[in-house]
Amino acid sequence: MSERVLVRLPSWLGDFVACEPTVRALVARFGERITLVAPRRFFELLPAGAATCVAAEDGEPGPAWLGHDVALLFTGSFRSALAAFRARIPRRIGQARDGRMLLLTEAVAPARELGDVPLHVGVAGRFPRWLPRPVSVTASELAARLGVFVRDPRPRLEVSAALVERARARLLALGLAPNARFVLANVGARAESAKAYPPELFARTIELVFERHGLAPVLVCGPGEDAACTEVERALAPRPLVSLSRPAPSLGELAALCALSELVLTADNGPRHVAQAVGARVAVVCGPTDPRHTHAHQERTELVRVRVPCGPCHRELCELVGGERHRCMREVAPERFAEAAERLLRGAEGP
Repeated sequence: MSERVLVRLPSWLGDFVACEPTVRALVARFGERITLVAPRRFFELLPAGAATCVAAEDGEPGPAWLGHDVALLFTGSFRSALAAFRARIPRRIGQARDGRMLLLTEAVAPARELGDVPLHVGVAGRFPRWLPRPVSVTASELAARLGVFVRDPRPRLEVSAALVERARARLLALGLAPNARFVLANVGARAESAKAYPPELFARTIELVFERHGLAPVLVCGPGEDAACTEVERALAPRPLVSLSRPAPSLGELAALCALSELVLTADNGPRHVAQAVGARVAVVCGPTDPRHTHAHQERTELVRVRVPCGPCHRELCELVGGERHRCMREVAPERFAEAAERLLRGAEGP
């Protein structure tokens, strides 16, 4: 087989990590005949052996799309299907959603949700109601069209020794004692994000974990999210802590920090999936996101959520007002979040 394959990877961090097992299988099969198209900042997380076949796409699709025989589209966007069509890639494989099936040669229809909405799990959406499923499952189904089957479905991110040393050096420079046990709290969020756990509640959770287990607080956030991190810092003052918000760590450094930590506290966002993929223990607050999207491989994860009439809505911004606004996050008590962390730590320590 001499086909040249282009794979458009997701632009959302969590979805990108979820596709790692399928990418690993594709690279093993096609080697140098595969081109992985992804945002530049994700390159540090690509599996070993993929470094020679990547193309950055931080804007409009570019020349990297040309000259391929197959386009495998792990994104659900219309733009990616249009880019493959314009590049005259003869075989174009993706999900049949949002009118893009007219641009695909092999459009895989996603499963729909039939009957009533499951009790306390979902809310009724507009037709068609797509069944919430892990992205990793969808990616492996698309790859199967090329005769590539995923034997190991668990996302795995390898953290290099250089990244570990870089993370250790930064922690040491900011005052964390060598070999100190710490909890990594991903407290960042975009302004007004419905997925953000309120800073004052996050701070109280961190305090409880420190009081019960003595883990030093280390705060992280993503680029442009330092305002949320600053609010948590103020709420924790004058308690000593380490803040890695200025500048925010790269994704490779984030993976190393997760691997070094005793525990990761986070909302249900991209860093959650990075932490799981390096094997960290992860306590997650899940607000507007449907847990069925990420139900796989949860052995070292504790999920905390509350049932609200409006959710999970899977919206980036909460459209409600007054007392109903952000209920799915505000009503998760820090004590419950800390108890989830305690269960993970207790399991690590043994009976």
